[in-house]
Amino acid sequence: MNGGEPATSETRPRKTAREILGRDQPFRSRSLPPLEQIRRSVSNILSRWPDAVRTPEDRDRERLAKEMLKRISEWDWSNITTQRVSSAAVAVFDEERRSRQDLLPVREFYLTEIATREPGAFLDGMVGVYVESFAPGADHTRCLAEALAERSAELGARPGKLLAALPELFSPDAAPLALARIMRDADDAYAQLMAIGLTSPHTSGLAKTAQKTFVECLSPDLDKAEARRKLFNWLTPENGPVLQAGAGPAVEALLAPWRDRSPPDPLRNELSEAIISAWNDPRLHAGGIWSGFDGELRAVLLRWLTHQDMKFFCDMVTATQNSHMWPPRRDFWLKLYHDGMIDEAWVAFGSEARRYAQQNLLRGGKTDMNRRFGRQLDRGGSTSLLIMRIGNKVVVDGCHSYKTHIFRADDRRTPKLYQRQYYCDDIMRASPNSKPHNSIPSWSQWVLQHV
Repeated sequence: MNGGEPATSETRPRKTAREILGRDQPFRSRSLPPLEQIRRSVSNILSRWPDAVRTPEDRDRERLAKEMLKRISEWDWSNITTQRVSSAAVAVFDEERRSRQDLLPVREFYLTEIATREPGAFLDGMVGVYVESFAPGADHTRCLAEALAERSAELGARPGKLLAALPELFSPDAAPLALARIMRDADDAYAQLMAIGLTSPHTSGLAKTAQKTFVECLSPDLDKAEARRKLFNWLTPENGPVLQAGAGPAVEALLAPWRDRSPPDPLRNELSEAIISAWNDPRLHAGGIWSGFDGELRAVLLRWLTHQDMKFFCDMVTATQNSHMWPPRRDFWLKLYHDGMIDEAWVAFGSEARRYAQQNLLRGGKTDMNRRFGRQLDRGGSTSLLIMRIGNKVVVDGCHSYKTHIFRADDRRTPKLYQRQYYCDDIMRASPNSKPHNSIPSWSQWVLQHV
């Protein structure tokens, strides 16, 4: 190349990228916007619309299952939505129908659809059906798990979130134990299961299976506050319903540490009030968790409630009645309890005493006065009653100058324990045997003689 020839594209020196873009303009990197707001928005959407499948009412399930059987037999898919097909799956795989021979073609249809249907609402919904209908060792659980495991990489946000938190999800033998570990390690198991994608932790078949192991893990430490708090967070969650079905073994575990020893009074009161607030008073309700409850542990709770009712009555009278005869009466009744003579006790508060008890004795706020105690309606509500069963006798004592009355348990006139309402004047008139407290030694000897 000589100096007089013009430069060509081949001979002209090529400029660098930096020269083309300008030396004085440094590269600028564009940072991604914060993603936390997006994550919160996605979480809010999943929380507001948590269910991929609408759970049908019990009364509609047989009709849905039969409809699906008819459609499969005739291969007629007119006027049907994915949502309806998914809801019918809940019915077909529920406890009542999942082993029925006549519905086998429907179950096989769903397994085929899991294998072949494109990713979307149906596939995600069948994960929910698997979780809800989970039963250890059941054929339908194994078949659903195998089919869904093949498609696990194609799941949407909701089931994908659960699978990420619980990689063992589609391993039926391992999933309950792995979920129980998550529950054990969480401070609030109910909230944690909601957070990982189980939208109905108490009713999910998988969570109900894991609950057994979870309770067993906590059981050795349920005499300690931390373990009890964890269990109550699951049983009575702050942002969820009280567990009812399947709660019996967990409540038995709460009482088991005290089968042969007594907890301190504050703990005994706290436990008994929390239990009857959530699952009703076993003296008033025979159903629910109490129908198959361990007899010895039920007796433990009844002893606690007997002691607690006597304490409520005695504390109320001590605080509101200024009488030199009351302290020895109180000590006499409490000694009979500690000597094992008082089998049952029930309190009927007058209106004044109810107000005092609500304000001063029941500060926890969990006790429903209308369910927890009876009402005494005579004498303008000024008198309260302590009704006790001692062997085959029923003893009624009252505050102020109300006499002590003793009835035979089989006498038709005998007032029954655990009634909602009492009339102290009617009890007085029906009493075959009564005595005032004006001589405490004479009175206490009379009680011992007649019970």
